[in-house]
Amino acid sequence: MANVKKTLIATTVAVATLAAPATAFADDGNNIQPDVNGAIEQAQNAVSQTQDTVAQATQATSQTATTPDNTITATTTPAQSDPVSDGQAKVDEAQANDNQAQANLNQAQTNVDSAQTTVNQTQTQVDNAQTTLDAANQQVQNAQTTVNQAQDNLNQARQNASEATNPENQKKAQQALSDANSQLDQTTKQLESANQQVKKAQQEAQKKADSLTAAQKDEADAKSNKDKADKNASDAKAKSDESQKTISQLKAELEAALAAKNDADNAKTTADKNASDAKDGIDAKQKDADAKKAAANTAQADVDSKKAAADNADKQLASGSIGFYQWKLASSYKNEDTQFALDQLVKYQNEDWVKIGEENSATSLQNMLDALDMIDKGNEIRRNLGLPEWTVNDADTADAQLAADYNTYSPNTGHVFTGTSQNLAWGYDNPYDGWYTEEKAVFDRYAEKNPELRNMTAVEIYMKYPDIYEQTGHYLNIIDPDCDTTGFAITGSLTAAQNFSQKYLYSSGVSVDEYRQQILSYKNALDSAADVYQKALDKANEAKKAAQQAQQELAELQERAQSAQQTADEAAKTAKAKNEAYQKALDAYNAAVKAGQTADSTYAQAKDEADAKQTVYEQKQSATKKAQNEFDEANQQVKTAQSNVDKAQAAVDEAKKQVKEAQAKLDGYTDANAKLAEARKKLAEAEKTLSKAQDEQKTAQANLDKAKAAKADADKTLADANAKLDKAKADKKQTEAALTDAKNALDGIATKPGEKDDIDPGYTIPSNEEDTGNIGNGGNTTGSNGANGSSNGNNGNATSVNKGMNTADKKNDKTTTYKVDADNKTVTATGEDNLAATGVDVAGIAAVFIVALMMGVGFVGVERSISRNDA
Repeated sequence: MANVKKTLIATTVAVATLAAPATAFADDGNNIQPDVNGAIEQAQNAVSQTQDTVAQATQATSQTATTPDNTITATTTPAQSDPVSDGQAKVDEAQANDNQAQANLNQAQTNVDSAQTTVNQTQTQVDNAQTTLDAANQQVQNAQTTVNQAQDNLNQARQNASEATNPENQKKAQQALSDANSQLDQTTKQLESANQQVKKAQQEAQKKADSLTAAQKDEADAKSNKDKADKNASDAKAKSDESQKTISQLKAELEAALAAKNDADNAKTTADKNASDAKDGIDAKQKDADAKKAAANTAQADVDSKKAAADNADKQLASGSIGFYQWKLASSYKNEDTQFALDQLVKYQNEDWVKIGEENSATSLQNMLDALDMIDKGNEIRRNLGLPEWTVNDADTADAQLAADYNTYSPNTGHVFTGTSQNLAWGYDNPYDGWYTEEKAVFDRYAEKNPELRNMTAVEIYMKYPDIYEQTGHYLNIIDPDCDTTGFAITGSLTAAQNFSQKYLYSSGVSVDEYRQQILSYKNALDSAADVYQKALDKANEAKKAAQQAQQELAELQERAQSAQQTADEAAKTAKAKNEAYQKALDAYNAAVKAGQTADSTYAQAKDEADAKQTVYEQKQSATKKAQNEFDEANQQVKTAQSNVDKAQAAVDEAKKQVKEAQAKLDGYTDANAKLAEARKKLAEAEKTLSKAQDEQKTAQANLDKAKAAKADADKTLADANAKLDKAKADKKQTEAALTDAKNALDGIATKPGEKDDIDPGYTIPSNEEDTGNIGNGGNTTGSNGANGSSNGNNGNATSVNKGMNTADKKNDKTTTYKVDADNKTVTATGEDNLAATGVDVAGIAAVFIVALMMGVGFVGVERSISRNDA
């Protein structure tokens, strides 16, 4: 598309107070003629409406004035003046105004800062004055308290002085003091007696407690002894029956050997007598020496073992059940299953899930003892059911410990290291609550429906009713009469494992009490290993000395009897062959008879012992109950005695109070007049101090009031300074805007437009309809209904809005429009489609132009050419 030109004319009317919009229009030859008549008519109307305002405008001079709010009002110069020079003058003046506004703003800020400093200082003075007043108030309060006390003292002194004149009062006061002291002595003695009674009652209660502890121990020991005696009686009966059979068989053999023995004895008599005479004392001395040497060797071996035990006591304790079974193998407690238990633990001791000897492991000694307590709970159940109590077996115990640790510390759980059967539990304080109590209820429900269950063994139920066994298997294991041997283990995290074995598999089980005693013996031995070692060492030294002496005596006897012994030996050889057969038969028979007698006697004794132990046990139970009652009564005596002490102490305290009051009364009568004078003096001094404190209080209050007044003045000064600072900031913004407007206006005036520009035939002149925005200070209005429109209500300005704008290609048109607001400020707005955005009213422009010509007012026309290129 060819380049074209569009002539734009912006007309500014030089009116100082006329609120006329700054408008821009396009001169288009094709569209302007039809609107001329209308423009003339509108111009005539405008002349009649603005006659007075235009008359004032003709008298306006080209000058600037500063309004009260520091905004700049400018008038346009007549057409014949130099617009550039006038524009530059306005810029210079606007710059001067802006500089002055900045100076005013700086001074206002300085004034605010200074006022704030004064406020801070006066606040500090107020705070200090308040602190001083608070202190003065406290001094007045303290002084008043002193005056009050002095007045009370004076009143008492006056009363004492009045009463002191009567000798009878002093006599009564003295008697009251004497009586109070007597009462104090009496109550003090009563308190001492009560304390003695408490001490005596406490000592008696301690004796009863010791007696109760001893009785409880005796009862436990009697129970253990009774159980052992019952078992011994049963074993002794079986041995007695077997011995009688053996005696009958050996009697016949003895009678056959007797004849041969008699012949051999006659031949040996002389030789034996000679040998006996020759070695008189040698055999006894030899036995004595051998015995003492053996005793010395035994003592030394005992020393060696106890030294090793003392050196390794802590390590041994840390080895838990492994150490226990090692000790047990070397003691009289060992049995056929002890080695197996030790081998099991040693075999698996390096597994990650085995924590040998650790506090929470089932293999710790404490957890082994706790496990025995659990077996006691189970045995109580079996006793109530009429079942034999479980004995404890080393093999089952070791396997149960491995199972408990495995189910605690391994990532897996399940039945491992089982015996005949095994129960597992997690998290129960008493596993029998789950194993027995809960599952018994389930089993009973099944048995009510199917009674044959009560006559079936656990194995039979497992085979025939596996679902029922799955739900009640723990219960069935506990009540199994054939499983009378067990091992129990528990960890610190309450994982419990109990192994059961049938009675024919093991014969090494012992009672729970005996097994507990074995563990305690082992533990106590390790705890006292050092003392035991020293005692064994002393004993070994004595035994060694005795053995050396016996050996020396034996050597002397052997030397004297050597000759006689040789003769005796020859005689013994001759009689030996004949004697051996008879002696063998005799020994066998005698041994059998003796064994039989021993067995019978043992059985009788065992039975008597069992009966006696039962009686003793019942007696111990009665003794324990009696000791408990006596202990309870003794505790009650302690409480009663302590109550008496409390009452006696209260009486002593009251007596002391009475003594103090009586003494004070008597003291008040002594030198009553002197004390009255002293009380008056102290009251006068206190009143003087109070008066001084009150004066200081008044001064402090006055200073505080003065400081608060100064603070109020400083606050007002600061508020005024802040208000002026806000005003200076607003003025500064206004002067900055005026300076910007003046510079923009100068830039627009300095650019001269071309002449005779062509009008784009594709551009359509907008209609003369307009919407005028509300005129008001600070209001913004937006018009619509066609092309864009806007109004700026600052200082009463308004901009007309074009309606019905039609353009062929207006997006590439640019223009600069110059406007004059109500304060005669020149405003320049530049941008795309400025004609459309600002609005054009050709009729209005024509009217203004005609008015200007009629009134002889100059105007400034600005022409700007904007080229539009082909897209």
